[in-house]
Parts: sequence; C-alpha cells; structure tokens
Amino acid sequence: MTSAPPHVAVHATAHRDVTPDQFEATVLVACRRATAGDAAQALTAGFAKVEDALGALPAELDVTARRSGVSQRRVVWAEQAPEWVASRSVSLTSHEVEQAGAVLGPFAALIDVVDGLELDGPTWRVDRENPAHGELQAEAVHEAVARARRYAAALGSTLGPLLELGDPGQSGQLREQAYARAAYRGREGFETMDFTPVPIEVEVGVNASWALILP
Repeated sequence: MTSAPPHVAVHATAHRDVTPDQFEATVLVACRRATAGDAAQALTAGFAKVEDALGALPAELDVTARRSGVSQRRVVWAEQAPEWVASRSVSLTSHEVEQAGAVLGPFAALIDVVDGLELDGPTWRVDRENPAHGELQAEAVHEAVARARRYAAALGSTLGPLLELGDPGQSGQLREQAYARAAYRGREGFETMDFTPVPIEVEVGVNASWALILP
C-alpha cells in the first residue's frame, strides 16, 4: 500500500462589512374573536386597511409585496372559553434601503387603527449578485495560497501543483436594526427611530490543498 504524497491543506476566509442592497419587513394582522365568523370578518376589515396603505405607497419606492394566505385556527385555553384566530401577513421587500422609514411609516400609522396588527422589520440583506461576493472569493484564494506557502516554507519545502480547491459556501450574517417591532405597541416615537441601513458582515471561505516539493 503506497502512502499519499506529501501535501498541505488549508482553509482560508475573507470577510468585510457590506452595505445592504435591500430590506424586508412583514406586516401581520391576527384577529382573535369568540367565533370563526367574527375573527374572519375582523381580519377582512383590518387587512383591507393594510391593502389601502400598500396601494398608497409611491411607485418610486419600488416595493414588492408578497401576501400569505389566510390562516384560521381554534385556540383552546385551560380555564377560558375557546377563541378563534384569523391571520394574514404581507412581506414587503425593497431595494430603496434609504427609504425604509418611508415604506414602514404608513403601516406603523395603522397600529392603533387595525386590531391585531404587528410590524416586524426591517431586516437588511445583501443580494447574491453583489460584487462583494466575487471579490471576497478572490481574497480568500489569495489568503489560502499565502498560508500554504508559509507552511511549506516552515518545512523547508515549496508548493507543488494545486490538488484541490473547494468552496464550503459563503454566508452573509444578517443583522437587524433596533426596528419597528417596538412600534407595534403604539405609533408614538416611530418618527425618532433610526432606519439607517445596517452593514452586513459577508464572509467567504475556501478549502485548498497543494502538493509539497520537499528538499
């Protein structure tokens, strides 16, 4: 049985803080009533106001809305009468990251008007097409080469042919602003919240191995 030729294997990473390309927020209406019919009726009335706010958003804000289906369930409590919960949500996505406050403002205004309305967001995201991903891949490869050369030098050898290059994947660690969930207890103070886009740390890794040319 022949032994494997000498080689060096390394893992290298590169990362940087990247300005987000888009944000996402969710508007949820969940109505609790004693009967299924009352819950459904309350949801219909409340979500209609959400639809009105969506329709009134300026076109230049370029907001994509993805509506969920209607959910209705019966909740049974140990020592209370059962109740029905009817809910529906809409997810809002926009690349106008500097306008997050303007997008969410009309829905925050509905907090005290629509029963059971919750506002969750914004969550900041980096697009897959952002050039930072490719730039970081190149940086990670350069770092892998430098690390492998240092190991080889410590052994008094040099790097031979590349044997393998693997991509373990990349991740954008999504950070969330101290955001509009705090506003769902009331409209007051929404205007003072900071909706400045939060930089996202994007990290790319690479696995690589080279043959070693021993002295």
